[in-house]
Order: sequence, then structure tokens, then C-alpha cells
Amino acid sequence: MKIRIRFLAGACIALPLFSAAQEQQALSGYEAFAQEPAMSSASVSPDGKHLATLQRFDKDGKQFLLIYDLADMAKKPVTLGSDRMDIVSAGWANNERLIVRFRQDVDTLQRLGADTRQVSKLATVDREGKRWLEIPRRRVDRRSQTAKTIQRWSGAAVFDLLPKDDDHILIEYDDDQNFVADIFRVNVETGSAQRVVKNSDRINITYLDDDGDPRLAFRFDEGSEAIIDLARLKGETDWIEIGRTQASVGNMSSVFNAFRIVGPPSSNEFYVLSNHETDTAAIYTFDLETREFGEMQFMHPRYDATGVRTRLDEEKNDVIIGFTFTGKAGDVYLVDQEEKALYDAIDGILPDTDNSIVSRSHDGKTMVIRAEGPRTPRSWYLLKEGRLDLLGRSMPFLTEDMLSEVEWVRYEARDGMEIPALVTVPRGDGPFPIVVLPHGGPVARDYWGFDVWAQLLAYNGYVVIQPQFRISDGFGRRHLEAGFSRWGYEMQDDLEDAIGYLAQRNLGDPGRAAIFGWSYGGYAAFVGSFRDPNPFRCAIAGAGVADLPYFRAWLADSGTLAEKAYRPTVDGINPLEHVDSVDVPILVIHGDDDERVPVDESRKFVAKLKEYDKQHKYIELEGANHFFGTIYYRHWMEMYPAMIDWLDNTCNLKTTATVAN
Repeated sequence: MKIRIRFLAGACIALPLFSAAQEQQALSGYEAFAQEPAMSSASVSPDGKHLATLQRFDKDGKQFLLIYDLADMAKKPVTLGSDRMDIVSAGWANNERLIVRFRQDVDTLQRLGADTRQVSKLATVDREGKRWLEIPRRRVDRRSQTAKTIQRWSGAAVFDLLPKDDDHILIEYDDDQNFVADIFRVNVETGSAQRVVKNSDRINITYLDDDGDPRLAFRFDEGSEAIIDLARLKGETDWIEIGRTQASVGNMSSVFNAFRIVGPPSSNEFYVLSNHETDTAAIYTFDLETREFGEMQFMHPRYDATGVRTRLDEEKNDVIIGFTFTGKAGDVYLVDQEEKALYDAIDGILPDTDNSIVSRSHDGKTMVIRAEGPRTPRSWYLLKEGRLDLLGRSMPFLTEDMLSEVEWVRYEARDGMEIPALVTVPRGDGPFPIVVLPHGGPVARDYWGFDVWAQLLAYNGYVVIQPQFRISDGFGRRHLEAGFSRWGYEMQDDLEDAIGYLAQRNLGDPGRAAIFGWSYGGYAAFVGSFRDPNPFRCAIAGAGVADLPYFRAWLADSGTLAEKAYRPTVDGINPLEHVDSVDVPILVIHGDDDERVPVDESRKFVAKLKEYDKQHKYIELEGANHFFGTIYYRHWMEMYPAMIDWLDNTCNLKTTATVAN
């Protein structure tokens, strides 16, 4: 394949992102950061003739699906959606039809005791928008309101798009309402569904081969709190345990064993991720007949491998073209030289962003490129016939002069452990007031790119550091295990030591430091309001865990499988027991519809703040859940001005501090 990419300066395929009235006026600072994404995805049809995008027409509006004819982009697109639904995702089932996932608000759910009012549904629609069909067809007794509601609540999810079968897809769906999703083969034209695999509360199927035979699965073992990977030999019916993911904390040491199947089997051999002989997780082949690891295929000395990158060949088989690893931006090591040449050409034209091919036609001649960098919120480009055109941006009202550069750094914690971190440096001369911004999870991590919270704070004059504190995922086994059961202890040391690092570089004033975080980061902010000695002058705790023993017990019943696997490591300082020691102003924020960290966590902490007469403010976001995409423009516009006012005025962090050496 000959690579000839040319970028026409200023070229842009004009997609209608916001209303004409809004395009004529600039948004205020808070509005620009709070806007809902103007565009959130773009994909080409398998034949490369049509383009599907998800866009908004208002900064706080619902998402719509727009379908363009690539032969005539000036032609008015087919537009699907309404104010009564929010389209979450869309993908091509074949050249004529798309699969759409959308959400609706159904108050009936909460009247029946559900902890959400959001209903998630699937539909199939033709590219002309003439035939919208929810899938699968309902099969429950419509006379039972409870049954109807539970079915809607459970929703359906795409299991496999079946690229070799243009007429069908596989979905997961709880048809018989036993809280276990079975696998159905659905006709995308008629919506008719046929159950092909019945799951149980013990085993969950994860892969069916081309013959429709279940080959891979997992189960969760309650006793050991381990996720166990299972496989079947071709033609056999017995499941074989081949590995497990498990975290354990003992008297002598903490141990994390990782194992995950990352590539579908070719006969009885497939690719797995494991850390059985390395610190960072590596990728191996695994022979199911001998139950032995084969040769190591990929390992990075600093970062965990995460999987394989594939591309469909002419027969629509998955061909491995590279190996993915966490890196600083979620990186890929390409082994396919043609693909590497293509990426080198794209990166040469878009040098300051992390670039990914997110969609391509089957012949590979038409592609959608997603680009993202610190000063480039997610943007989409169309690569067709050697020409690269800008399709649209997620946050078009955030201009480059409003955004700051981000550094990927490493600093040493007080016990010598190396801590990776992201530093967002505002314009001007330091030292600046500091905001330490720990991520959620806590078994998660931040990536180099665009972070709206870090950029908002930097825009308002704060240098922001995002420590990848011990237990952060992606930096190897030792880094992960060092945080097990150390919530509020060494994990918190890593956050405080970030202040000294910024001070050494004269980027930050250690006498004007605050901590702000969400989820686990909210827990860290709770702890940051009372640790002695306390390096913070201010705290903002969002959706934080305040009652650690209660939350640990809650995870056993309500957590995801990954959270249950890590549950033995959830231990440390319990913020609720230390409210009497809070010695800095603290702003507490929580959504009242939070399904991940119950809002009662913040309510309990705030009740004790009142009891001990501590300086605080509490904001409860009505109708907000826990994650981006479930917290909306109206919530950000309530939250962002309150945060900056809290830091600037209540905590006086813009006032130069005199710090004793």
C-alpha cells in the first residue's frame, strides 16, 4: 500500500455541531469547559460509502446520529434522535444498517425500587433512518409492570458484530429476568432473536468461534474472590481452568496474579496476558491441550501489556498487527510494517497528538482518525484517497490559547518508590498555587492527553499534578501491590510528596496546595483534610468513599467483578473516624443518583462536619451519577464555578504565601 497523505491547511468537512446562534458567540470560560461533547464518535461503513457520527446541536443537548453520504458531503445528512433519548453509541452492522445504543429516563424504575432511572436499550436502523427497531423484540408478559421494568433496566449489549455475517449480530440479554444475560443471535433486519447460549450465575461465556461453539468463559469464585478464566478444546464440552486473576493480602506480603485471554483461539492455541514470570504483565501464547505457556510475544519493561491489536483480512479474519500496552497515552507496538508506515505518515502530519485509526472500510481505503492531545480535545479526521480532512472536534469552544501543555514526569516518594505523574502547567511564571489531582479507582490510571479538570484548573492559574500513586494500574506488579491495604497511608504519602517535587522545580508554591479528587480521589481528598502534619490548605472531595468498612462490605454485593477481585486490598484509614481532626476548609460534592459510590458516603461525612463545626460546603448534584456521560452540563455549571471560588476565595490560594524553610 502506497502512503500519500496530504493535509489541506484549514480544510474541514463542515459538520453541523452546534446551532448557528451558538457558533456566532464565544462561550464563557466555565461554559466552554462544561459543554457536552459536540462530537463523540465517527465511523465509516464497511464499503466506505457512508459516514456515521454522533453529534450535539446544543452545548447541553442530547446526542443525535447523523449519517452522511461520502460521495456528496454537502448533501443534508440523515438525522436520527430526539429530546426523549440520548444516543450513546452507534456502529455499522453492515453497509445498510447500524446498531444503536441509547438511554432514556424512566421514572418507573425508581418507583419500583431501582437505584437508577436510566434505561439502556439497543436498536437497529437503516442508513436512511426509515426503520428504527428496538432489539430484541420483547418476550415478557406486558401485563406485568414489574417484569417489563426489570427487563428494560437490564437492557441488552452487543456481544459480537459477526463481521462474516452481514445479517446477524450476537447480543447479551436477560430475557428470562434471572439477572443472568444469555447470548442471542439477532437478525438486524427483522429484530428476531434466537438464544444460542444460556449463561448461568456460575459461568459467563466470553467467546464463540465461527461455528457458534462456546470456547472461552470466566467465573467468579466467591470463596477466593478470584476471576477464573476457562476454555474448551474444540469439539469438547468440559471447561478447563487455565488461569485466574486474584489479589490477596497476607501477613508477609501482598500478591496480585494477573491472567486474561486477549486473543481468540486459533484451533487450541491463543494469546494470554500474564505476570507469572515478569513484573510487568506480558503477552504469551498458550496451548490448551498441554495447558502450558508458549513463547513470550511481547513485554514492555516499564508498562503492562494490555492486549493485541487486530485488523480484518480479506476473508474477514482477525489478523494481529500489534500489541497494546499502557504507556503514557495507551500505546501500541506495531508488528505489521504496512500499518506502521501508515501510522508514521499520520503522526508526521498530526505530531502533537495521540492518533488512532478508529474505523476503516473493509478495503482499507477510507478511514477515520481520532486525535487527542493536551491542547487538542478529541478530534476526528477523515482519511480518503490520500487526503486528510478534519471532521469535527469534541469541544470546539476550547481554543488552544485556553489550554496548557502537559508533561509526563517521574518523581521519588519518601520511601524511594518512583511515581509517574502528569503535570499541567498554566501560562505565566511560577511558582503557582498547586492542585494535587489523584485519579479514581484506585486500580486505574491517568493518560497523557486532554483532561478537562486539569485544564480547567490550569486555565484558572493552578499547576496541576496527577500522581500515578502506588496501586495505580499499568506500571507493573510491584507498583500495584505496594498500595494493597495502604489507603490513606503510603498511597497518601505519594500524593503529598508531589508537592515537594513541584516546589523543587519552582513550578509550585508548597504553602498554597490543595487536593481535589473524584471517587477514590474523593476519598484521598477526605484524608487530605485531616492528615497530620497537613501539607494542604484546602480540599475538594467529589463522590468520595468516607466509610471504608461499609464500602468494602457494599462491594461484595454491588461491585463489579474487577472490584470484587480487588476487595481484599480495600483497607486503610477510615475518613469517617477522623472528622474531628479536619483542619482545612473542605468542599464536598456528590451526585444524588450515584450508582458506584452511594451518596450516603458524602452525607455521612458532611453530617459529622456539621457536628464538629468544621468549615465546609456541600453540593449535591441533582440527577447526577458517577461518571462522565452520566453527569451533565447543568451539573458542571454548578460544580466548576463553586470549585474555583472555593480555591480562590475561601482557601485564598491566589494570595502569595510565605513558607518557612
